[in-house]
Amino acid sequence: MQIGKTGVAVLVVLILITGSVSAYNFYTISQLNQRIDELNVNLNAMIVGEVFKDAYGRTILIIPQNITVPNLPVTIVRVPPQRIASFSPGVTETLFAIGKGNQVVAVTKYCDWPQEVVDKKESGELVVFENTVDPEVEKVVAANPDLIFVGTWMRPEGVAMLEQLGFPVVGIGYGNSLDEIYDAIRLVGKLTGAKDSAENLVSELRINITRVTNAVANLPKPKVFWMTWHNPLMSAGGPSFLNTLIQTAGGVNIFESVNIAWPFVSSEEVLARNPDVILLSDPDLRAMISNVDDLLSLFPSWSEIEAVKEENLFGLPNFVVQPGPRTAETIELIAETIHHIEI
Repeated sequence: MQIGKTGVAVLVVLILITGSVSAYNFYTISQLNQRIDELNVNLNAMIVGEVFKDAYGRTILIIPQNITVPNLPVTIVRVPPQRIASFSPGVTETLFAIGKGNQVVAVTKYCDWPQEVVDKKESGELVVFENTVDPEVEKVVAANPDLIFVGTWMRPEGVAMLEQLGFPVVGIGYGNSLDEIYDAIRLVGKLTGAKDSAENLVSELRINITRVTNAVANLPKPKVFWMTWHNPLMSAGGPSFLNTLIQTAGGVNIFESVNIAWPFVSSEEVLARNPDVILLSDPDLRAMISNVDDLLSLFPSWSEIEAVKEENLFGLPNFVVQPGPRTAETIELIAETIHHIEI
């Protein structure tokens, strides 16, 4: 049978259509397979990893070192990291307390515990950051960390800049309550492959803090004024970490009803609330006010305050305001100070 010109044309068109459909099907199947592969990778990452939000509200994915994942709009932390930089004294203390000190390659000038940190800074073994608000890029690059911890005081622009350079950054906030401190310690442990050590540290803190609370449970609760600065006069309000410390140590913060972490207060308010104890922790403030005479030179009307009449004015070491592994030690120190006892 012969096929006319029209038939040939129709046949060619059918062949072209069939080929196009086949090619389209092949392309579609190829794309589908690719999406399936990506889905499998993402599912794999989700199964072996963990997703959470850091203190900045950024999404963090924790995965083992040997897992490959596609580019995702999240911060990927591979566990365990080998080189850690810390822009937070609390994180630095936690890292050394859970046995990860040997992985720390950079800290801040404010990091001074344990003594091993001080020794390594003096010997030049650690890169030292002078600025914790805006990162010193050259120093970060020199340290070459595979994980950077920052406190919430670093500007978001600084965090973004570090990640643009290829460094995974996680913001750690220790919060204002004991439970938030425990959660922060657990998170640092999880991010560094030291979950068990972190949990042991939390258990130890709980035991030591409970020992203190039991010791002061039946004692009168002195009224405490924590002066955080003198000009302008500032204190610690209800939402502050210092308020938690005072309460746990068996005292009453005279400004606990103020719903601001660090409120400005007047000398008249302090006089009216008549604290039994006055605490100072800022190093500059302690250098300026070492006794009640120094205090009265700044606030003469406070001569009638109970704490001044009884000379219950105490300077505390600066580490007490730093939540972390030494929180139990801090609470014990405050309890002994405000109750005049030894625990």
